[in-house]
Amino acid sequence: MGRRGILQGKKDDLIKELKESTVSCKKLGEKYGVSRQAVYGFCKRHGIKRPKRPKGHQVGECRLCQKLVQISKKPHSEFISIHTIAKEARELKEKCYHHLRMLKDKRLVNERFGRLKSKRAEKAYAIYFKKRLPIRTIGWKVGIKNFQSLIESIGNWDGIFRPPSMIIMQKRKGRI
Repeated sequence: MGRRGILQGKKDDLIKELKESTVSCKKLGEKYGVSRQAVYGFCKRHGIKRPKRPKGHQVGECRLCQKLVQISKKPHSEFISIHTIAKEARELKEKCYHHLRMLKDKRLVNERFGRLKSKRAEKAYAIYFKKRLPIRTIGWKVGIKNFQSLIESIGNWDGIFRPPSMIIMQKRKGRI
């Protein structure tokens, strides 16, 4: 009894799997103890049409992507650093970058989400949104020497939100 005999003995199970699942011929061959070519030949001889595999990254099935979308829905999520995002998602920063790029390309998260690289800048923005202190005081508290320039540079990032009261507060004092 050759290879065909092995597959003929399990014909019903194999046909069902070939029609209903997107498991590769290689995996099915390993399961039934034959080569991938034998499974492929069996499929062709019996005229079985295989279901198509979904192309690309499946956001709905990816735990990390779902977690990133959930984090991005928090208030002021544009001002969360990539370090905090990776920590909340319990993943490596590099892996988060890859998934963030895919989510941004599909427009599932804001383009500004995950852009901050500094934990200090994140802390400075958190202090601003909670306490509304002057920019110099915030910069001094978190250890950023020129927080004003950071705000201005973030303002130049494709129209990222820069709290208007931060600018108004400094203009009144004649610092801008």
